Amino acid sequence: MGLVGLRASRKPPDEDHPYGHRKYETLAAAGIFVFLLFVVIEVTRAAINRLYGGASPSVSALSFAVMILTLLINVLVVKYEGGEAKRLSSELLLADALATRSDILTTCAVIVSLIAVRLGFPVLDAVGGLIIAFFIARTGWEIGRNTSRVLSDRVVLAEEDIRRVVMTEPAVMGCHHIRSRGSADHTFLDLHVWFKPDMPLYEAHRLSHVVKDKLMARYPQIADAIIHIEPAPEG
Repeated sequence: MGLVGLRASRKPPDEDHPYGHRKYETLAAAGIFVFLLFVVIEVTRAAINRLYGGASPSVSALSFAVMILTLLINVLVVKYEGGEAKRLSSELLLADALATRSDILTTCAVIVSLIAVRLGFPVLDAVGGLIIAFFIARTGWEIGRNTSRVLSDRVVLAEEDIRRVVMTEPAVMGCHHIRSRGSADHTFLDLHVWFKPDMPLYEAHRLSHVVKDKLMARYPQIADAIIHIEPAPEG
């Protein structure tokens, strides 16, 4: 799902998608959340069935070897993928890193459960399953929260930070209606900028591009910035 979503998100803008296809990456991350939800339901169901008289699991040295190897692999994946997610500001890589991080906690819980079963406490295997379900649910919540912020067009750049950059241009008398949306690495910005009422249109237009260049230099993640020119209000 991640590979398909990432490939779709890299398509350039077209007639039907003038803003590009980047939200396919967000949808792929949301898909990870949906699958985690199914996993939580299944693990919880299995753990409850085990509490009500299911067969005791078979534990051997191979069980511990598999889980320890799984733990080491997941630790390496989380460290690398999490670092790349921050470097690339990729919500999809971050979502997958969070999912794998929950696998680390899950693996630790499984190892503890295996030890408990080996010591003669098979009921703790079911308890461990419920703990695992909690870890996965918490990760799903984080992923769902992050993706919903993008899909609901939550503010990406603080209004005061944008205003501070805009006001570095001496000819600008003020700005308002500052709005930003998108993801951390692909943001769209629009705002209204005030100039003197008697300023020639071509000069106001030129200065608006100066302001846009300053904004995009300060925030390289801005994919596009739309600046609406207005005469400064009286007073």
